[in-house]
Amino acid sequence: MSVQLIIYPQSYEGSNNGISGTPSEFIVDGINFNTINTSTQYVASAPFPQNAINFYAPTLPLNNWDRYNSLGGGIVSATSGNLLFSGGSSGTEDCGIIQKLSNLTIGIDYTVSLDIASVSATADLFVNTYNGTILNSTATLTQSVGVVSTTFTANATDQTILIGTSGIGAIIVSSISTQQVSGLTVASISDGQVICDLYEDEDIPLSLSVDDFKNVAEKVQSYSKAFNLPATKRNNRIFDQIFEITRSDDGVIFNPYKKTQCVLKQDGFILFEGYLRLLDVTDKEGEISYNVNLYSEVVALADVLKDRAFRDLDFTELEHEYNRTQIEVSWNDAPSSGITYTNPSTSGFRDANSTVKYPFVDWNHQFIVGGSSNSGNSATDGNPELTSLEQAFRPFINIKYLIDRIFESTPFTYGSSLFDTTEFKKLYMDFNWGSAQAPNNNLGEGFGENDDNTGVTAGLTATKIPFDVETFSNASDLGFDSSTSRFTASFDNQVYFIQGVFKFSYSGWTSGLLGYLGWEKYDNTGTATGFFPILNQLQSNGTSSGNISSSFNQTVVLNTGESLRPSFWKLDAGVTLTQLTTQQLSAFSSNGATVITGTTTTTSETLLQTLRGETGQWDFLKGILTMFNLVTLPDENNPNNIFIEPYADVFLNNTATPLDWTDKIDVSEMKLEPLADLNKKTIFKFVEDEDDYAFTNYKNQVGGHLYGSKMYDAGNEFNILVGEDEIVAEPFAATVVKPLMSQFPSFITPALYSYNADDGTSEGFDNSPRIMYNNGVKSTGASYYIPEQNGVTSDNETYYLQFSHLTDVPTVVGSKDFHFGECQLLTGVGSPVPDNLFNLYWLPYYSELYNPNTRIMTIKVNLTPADINTFKFNDTVFLKNRTFRVNKIDYKPNDLATVEFILIP
Repeated sequence: MSVQLIIYPQSYEGSNNGISGTPSEFIVDGINFNTINTSTQYVASAPFPQNAINFYAPTLPLNNWDRYNSLGGGIVSATSGNLLFSGGSSGTEDCGIIQKLSNLTIGIDYTVSLDIASVSATADLFVNTYNGTILNSTATLTQSVGVVSTTFTANATDQTILIGTSGIGAIIVSSISTQQVSGLTVASISDGQVICDLYEDEDIPLSLSVDDFKNVAEKVQSYSKAFNLPATKRNNRIFDQIFEITRSDDGVIFNPYKKTQCVLKQDGFILFEGYLRLLDVTDKEGEISYNVNLYSEVVALADVLKDRAFRDLDFTELEHEYNRTQIEVSWNDAPSSGITYTNPSTSGFRDANSTVKYPFVDWNHQFIVGGSSNSGNSATDGNPELTSLEQAFRPFINIKYLIDRIFESTPFTYGSSLFDTTEFKKLYMDFNWGSAQAPNNNLGEGFGENDDNTGVTAGLTATKIPFDVETFSNASDLGFDSSTSRFTASFDNQVYFIQGVFKFSYSGWTSGLLGYLGWEKYDNTGTATGFFPILNQLQSNGTSSGNISSSFNQTVVLNTGESLRPSFWKLDAGVTLTQLTTQQLSAFSSNGATVITGTTTTTSETLLQTLRGETGQWDFLKGILTMFNLVTLPDENNPNNIFIEPYADVFLNNTATPLDWTDKIDVSEMKLEPLADLNKKTIFKFVEDEDDYAFTNYKNQVGGHLYGSKMYDAGNEFNILVGEDEIVAEPFAATVVKPLMSQFPSFITPALYSYNADDGTSEGFDNSPRIMYNNGVKSTGASYYIPEQNGVTSDNETYYLQFSHLTDVPTVVGSKDFHFGECQLLTGVGSPVPDNLFNLYWLPYYSELYNPNTRIMTIKVNLTPADINTFKFNDTVFLKNRTFRVNKIDYKPNDLATVEFILIP
């Protein structure tokens, strides 16, 4: 048999994917663009690129992004992990980014590559390189989706690269890369591949396991034991004489700490594709050998996501007004109108009708039975009355949308028939903000203006804009200090809405940029930390003196002790720039700032910088995998694509013809044993929220049974078994649904509030995330009052959007339950249904696992390279009239393989 071990250069580019090695990268932050939005933004004059370089070059730091744009032009920003070049309106405006590269080699060629995600522009896309302020090269790139590139020759070790656009429209770039044009110059078969010399009797063993196959999203597995390679001339060249400590640099560097891509073949069949690790080099009586092993390091999705929370996503595209109008249109299904979002969709996954919903949820159980006789409003006597929208309506986001957004920022894609079903697409997770009435209760609001006689004149540093007259209601709750003009947050994630207009006079400047207006941010020690996020340019009106205005409208999130202050400053000592007062500009009806702390808009910050933003992305996905007993499988045609399917669909409902290995087995030695490590009881449950009154009350009333849980007891037939195991769909909790009040039996909602028995009060709490199903719009059987809030009038509503853990409320024949087990449902909800998570997704697995006829058989099998090459672990194998599933294969060329089978009953 012919065995070949082929390795690639450590800078191999022929298979550049999410798991392959790449050459040295000279661009910093070229994938997620995390530093773009906080980078310096310079307003350049024509010629725009050169003017920007002239401005930045004297102090430009290494390996750091900076930005420029022309007056009236677009801007470069990062959104959803992509880079957006937003062009101007006239067709002659520029915007771009600049980075000074380091450690280049003079005379070496470097390739600049841009992966373009979308183009809607008539703008030019160009790449310039500079040595200091001197232009060295320029190239115009093709505007097309995919990777476009250009090459430049370095003439300095530190060289500046400028990427810009000029014109109208938008270009979205998913990554930028600058790499040296080079490769490993060893005699090779193709693409820089080299064939290693093997010892004549060296057979490389492989270990393949079904767990590696079905848990590809979280498993990283080694596939071979260590073996030796001889120190032949070829191998010494490949490994760069690494054992010779006095070797000279011949241009080929082997780094034992970098992944080295490799392929193992036998008789032309690929047995294994992965990586080679050099363990050590041995010199035994003059015979030198390289000790290596092979491993398949699919960069597990779990590793990519383990340190990411939902707050690391960008939900700017989900921003919308928070009022009764938008809440009620969120209930609609297509083709009726859905939510009107403020910003365009940048991910491609948003849908107006399905992404965000506002079901009616009992978040704090503080409803009153209202009416004009006791409330002084138009609420119907004897019916429920809301005193704020937040009591019942808080955002839920579609599960499928969340999964798509999580994968969007990884090297991976996925396919799943389950996720594409109509029922799964109706599942949502709450984005409750916690125990507060709202992300910020409407603590205070008002208008402030400068009303003295002379106005305030700007200096060359930030100058305070005072509020001599303010009409701030509850100014202390706003955290406003009139002596400093600062608004200071009293708790974490406090949202401020600031809008208005300031008027200025100027003299001593004819045209161009006079200065800036900003809202200066201070940390909790009182130290100024920059401007967040408003920074408006103050431009002259084309004359040497005059009046100008600058408006603003922004949402700002502060933590405890952080503060904001309106400020402005001039850029030139010869300019006089004065913030005018209301008395000086009586013709202006508005000259000041309105500041509100409360919720008028659902923003990325209110969704992600609150309670639910702390949820881990992998924890969320792992919880979904647990609920539905999903396995993650590799796509043999694309290592970056993961199939996510229920266990039964992959292993139990496989309709492929079994492989007949009857003539391949060696029956001279066989080992049969029952399955080990089985437990008498297995409990399937969700996380318990101790503050959840409805859940805890149910548990106490039924003798400790957990709502939504299932206990699988194998003790009847397997009566020698002991032990107990738990399957927990963490981080999710079960949700009790019940009538809102006893007098409204048809008004059935989720109950998510805490209760203090000592004083009889209830309130919201920091709940674990909940998965709920969209049951559609239902009649309350009465009405409930929605108050006027955020500019929309009040109403007595008779319908609501219902969410629950069931597909039907009340339940009917064929209903499904997205909890694990059957349990007694509360009044009006219906009868327990058998089609729950356990029976649909876990019982088929456990029925096979706990079958008394299930056995493990270990036997020698004569497997060929072709068998290994084509085998899949969801294949079944036919042996002497019985069907088996393969659990593990220990394969060694030129020898019988040891195979562990599971006998399927």
